[in-house]
Amino acid sequence: MDVLITGAARGLGYELAKQFGEAGDRVYATTRNPEKANALNRVAASSGGKVTVHRMDVGDGASVKACARELAGKPIDILINNAGVWGGLDTQTFQNMDYENWAYEFNIMAMGPFRVCQAFLPNVLASRRKTIATMTSQTAAAAYDHVIGYSYASAKAGLNRLMTGLAQELKDQGVTVTLVHPGWIRTEMAGPVADLDPPDAAADVKKLLIGLTPADNGKWLKWTGDEHPW
Repeated sequence: MDVLITGAARGLGYELAKQFGEAGDRVYATTRNPEKANALNRVAASSGGKVTVHRMDVGDGASVKACARELAGKPIDILINNAGVWGGLDTQTFQNMDYENWAYEFNIMAMGPFRVCQAFLPNVLASRRKTIATMTSQTAAAAYDHVIGYSYASAKAGLNRLMTGLAQELKDQGVTVTLVHPGWIRTEMAGPVADLDPPDAAADVKKLLIGLTPADNGKWLKWTGDEHPW
């Protein structure tokens, strides 16, 4: 199986790249700064060519297109939109909104995955599984009744709508587009107060992704396999 993962230098993306590679899958691991992705580069070096590291900034259209040209003709069974950013809660409240950060987060987490889907759709269509899986957040749900960071939550909510739209548009081409809430993971973004360790969360998400079928098109699933309330 061939897998492309954005934001693979750390956190969930890193663990997914590592675990897919260890399972013998072909992994294209992308990151904004490959030269700084020390842990990911070590995984690639010890993978026997199963894992390769590629430069891609999902917030930059030229960077996305350049990576797509580099991987032209390579089938991608599962395209995993994972890259994300967090500007901090104190600058995305009603009383104190950093509008430049809001635009930045929307660019990375909503427009970014859309760019990636556009650029790599030929690779997905050339594969057997034809799956696009996008990591989102419980904070995007109208059903979520806790304090939110407005920039992050609205970017993820926009992302959800974009992906449900793509699910409808691409289904006749045999593509399965699914949203995944991977849980609250102890990454650099969430910190130690979160619930799940990255290796455990990645194992659950990996199992979920491998089991996706066309019946999951347009769904929002938790890492457990349960459907997430909207």
